[in-house]
Amino acid sequence: MNALYSMVYRLSRRNLIFTFMKSIVTFFFFQFLTFALIAQAEPSQRKESVISKYNLEVNRDTKNRITTDSEIDEMAQKSAFNFHYSVFLKSELGNKNYPALLQAYQLDSTNSELFFELAKYNETIGNEKTKREFCKKLQSEKFTAALREYAYNTLMSVETNGILVTYGEKDTYPIWILQTIENLRTDVKVLNYDLLVNSSYRNRIQNELGIKLSKRYSQNIDILLEVAEKNPSKPIYYSLTVSHLVMKELKNNLYPTGLALKYSKTSFDNLLVLKTNWESKFKKNHLIPPENMESDRNMNLNYVLPLLQLSNYYKDNTMKLQQERVNNTILLLGKSANKYKQVKSLLNK
Repeated sequence: MNALYSMVYRLSRRNLIFTFMKSIVTFFFFQFLTFALIAQAEPSQRKESVISKYNLEVNRDTKNRITTDSEIDEMAQKSAFNFHYSVFLKSELGNKNYPALLQAYQLDSTNSELFFELAKYNETIGNEKTKREFCKKLQSEKFTAALREYAYNTLMSVETNGILVTYGEKDTYPIWILQTIENLRTDVKVLNYDLLVNSSYRNRIQNELGIKLSKRYSQNIDILLEVAEKNPSKPIYYSLTVSHLVMKELKNNLYPTGLALKYSKTSFDNLLVLKTNWESKFKKNHLIPPENMESDRNMNLNYVLPLLQLSNYYKDNTMKLQQERVNNTILLLGKSANKYKQVKSLLNK
C-alpha cells in the first residue's frame, strides 16, 4: 500500500473525501484552467469579421476580463452589430450593458452566441417567459446529447429544494433547458456566478430564497464563498466547474455527491449518496461515445473526481467487480479527453 493510499485509508469517512481530493487537486486545477470556464473556452463558430466573446482572454479563476477595451475595439470590424456587441462585451460583469446586447440581437437574431447572454438577462429581470424562449433557441442550436446527460446528472446530484451555484456557460444553460423546457427538477434553484455579481439580482434572490449576502464585495469571487458561509443551514451545492479558488477555500466543508459538491459544516456521509447517485440515478449513455464534440469530452472529464472517490469506496468494501467497472470508466474518460496518462497516474496512487 503506497503512502498516499495509507494516508487516505487511515482517515475517518468524514475526512476521507477531501484529504484524497487535496492530493489530486493539482490535476484538477489544470483541468479548471483548461476546461472549466467553458463559456470562454468554446471556439467561435462565427465568421472572423464578427466579434465573439469566445475570443476574449479572461482570468479563469475570477472571470475578470484581461483583453482590454482598445483590443476589443480592434477586434470589432466596422459594422453596427460589432459596435453594439463590443459595447456589451466591454461593460463590467456586475453592470452589463444589456441595451447594447439587445440592439446587437436586433441586428443579428441568428447569432447563437447571444442566446445564453439574453437568457441570463431575462433571468436577471425575472422574465421567465422570454428566458424560456431563449432556452428553446439554445436547445435547438447548442444542446448536445452529452450536455443534456451531464446537466441531468448534475441535477440528480442535488437534494430536493437544493441551491446549485454554477460558474460558466455549459454548466448553466443545459440545466435551464431541462428545467424550463422539460420541467425537470424545477425544485433546484440555479445561481449563476455572472448573475450574482449583479447587485439588483442579488437583492432579489436574497428575498426569494431567504439567503444572506453582502451588499458590496472587494472581489467578485468572494460572492461564491459567501453563498455557503453565510447560509450554512441552506442546502448549498457547487457545480464541479466552479473556480478552483472557491474549492480551495471551502475544501474542508465540500463533499462530492456526483457532479456537484455539497457544502456542509457538519459531518456528512456523502459516500453512500455518491454511490446511490451513480448506480441508480445517473444516465450513462453519452459518457464516452466517439461522436461527442471535443468540448463535451472535456466536460465529461469532471466525472473523474467523484469516480475516484467511488473507486476507493468499492475497494474499501471489497466490491471488486464494481471497482473494476468504475476504474475502466475513469480510464476511458481520460483517454477520450486526451488525458489518459494523467488519469491513469491518479488511479494507480
